[in-house]
Amino acid sequence: MQIAFRWLGNAGFEFTFGKTIIMVDPFLTRPRQWLICFGRAAVDRKSIDEHVNKCGHILVSHTHFDHFMDVPEITIKTKAAVYGSANTCQLARRLGVPENQVEQISANDEFDEDGIHVKAIPAKHPWIPGYTNGHLNTELRQPLRLRDYRMDSCLSFLITFQGRRLLVWSSIGIDNAVEADVLICRSVSGERWYARMMEKVQPKLVIPSHWDDMFRPLSEPPRPYFSPPRLVLPPIKRIDLGEFKGKIKMAKPDCEVLIPDRFKEYFI
Repeated sequence: MQIAFRWLGNAGFEFTFGKTIIMVDPFLTRPRQWLICFGRAAVDRKSIDEHVNKCGHILVSHTHFDHFMDVPEITIKTKAAVYGSANTCQLARRLGVPENQVEQISANDEFDEDGIHVKAIPAKHPWIPGYTNGHLNTELRQPLRLRDYRMDSCLSFLITFQGRRLLVWSSIGIDNAVEADVLICRSVSGERWYARMMEKVQPKLVIPSHWDDMFRPLSEPPRPYFSPPRLVLPPIKRIDLGEFKGKIKMAKPDCEVLIPDRFKEYFI
């Protein structure tokens, strides 16, 4: 059976395995960038209603706003179960998700749902100014500030369905990578990183994640965000997906690279 998927923008993906829908890090709200430092950001319920209909399970890699902010609203709307770290579960409950829809998981945990096997893999998150870590604030008032979405740990996910393995890689490291048919990974690493990743995972298909400007409205076409600063000129440039594809092909020439359109359904 084929697996259907939609890219929701940013690091958000929706996978359909037969009759079961699993989302990973769905994020449709596009807050203004200055809200990272000032003010409060409300969830865009209109966009959620427009683009999300059904979901059975939601996997959360970590609790920063661009991975978790819309999860409580989607969970309440669809009655999905949400799986994530202690911060993920605590914040979900405090934002109105019923207790019976919340499941705390940790690195190396494995579970089965509707014939789908999921393994949580420890991940490493880069340090980024404005993205907070640590314990949640004891007092939270909605709408939250973006810095209220605090990360305690980070996870990648290996999803197995009818013998097919899909690796959603949310890490800057590669030590815990495992073989998979499909790899979803970051788009801003160097040639050596991709060479080592391809050697460990041996994917047939690679899909980039977290490359678009998450502050750009959904009404406008996706645009690459800025890559990390470099010690060459120009020091800052937008993510180059052609360059990403070239690095993958150099590392594994027989591997297909798919750069999906947002919200379009694909079969893999």
